[in-house]
Amino acid sequence: MIFVTRPSPEGEKLSELFNQANLPAQHLPFFKISQGRDILQLQHQLNQLLPQDIVIVVSPQVTHAINQCFTHLTLPKNISYFAIGKKSAQLFKQFTEVEVNYPDREDSEGLLVLLQQQSVKQRNILILCGNSGRPLLAQTLRSRQAKVKLIECYSRSPITYQPDILSEHISQQLIIITSIEHLNQLESYSSDEHKKQSYLLVTSQRIFTKAKELTWQNVLLVKSADNQTIFNAVKQHFPASL
Repeated sequence: MIFVTRPSPEGEKLSELFNQANLPAQHLPFFKISQGRDILQLQHQLNQLLPQDIVIVVSPQVTHAINQCFTHLTLPKNISYFAIGKKSAQLFKQFTEVEVNYPDREDSEGLLVLLQQQSVKQRNILILCGNSGRPLLAQTLRSRQAKVKLIECYSRSPITYQPDILSEHISQQLIIITSIEHLNQLESYSSDEHKKQSYLLVTSQRIFTKAKELTWQNVLLVKSADNQTIFNAVKQHFPASL
């Protein structure tokens, strides 16, 4: 059984992909997503931007939240748009029709390398994000003398399950983890037996390293959190008996 822990709607879409391919999957989201405290200010904040300023989208949930809150968003021209990952870039482009750049390495470190190609000194940077996440991006850009403002577009709150939710057929489980927060939540439902016998699929080097620190033995790292990339990796690497 494949357990997909990413939130709706991406988690549901990925689970559906697996089930349509006769790969049994269950959507088991570890977080509920709701409207962020700053999202109603987003249009105003965008209107304040100047030419050469930057907007950064940290996850697909940003665009899902914007889509639920706005029927239309007016984005300024002559500024640069970036996303941490391919899926985030695609969704934001679909909704806004602006070009969105993203790094080959789909994490904060990868985006920071990409942004080294231009000076951010004294430029306004809006980071569209959730209520929790890594401070690395904002801290590093501020150290490069950018004027950084975080816009909380969505809020995550943990979903609680019965402690034994993952207790059956442990050796036949594949658990898909797309963030450190999901991995930390998984600790509440996993045992030493899970860490020896189950499979993990993770979508960044940072999650992979943390999983190994937590003594997970069977961990596959894929280069993108895009649903199609995850689906293809599962079909290629994991036994049909899952």
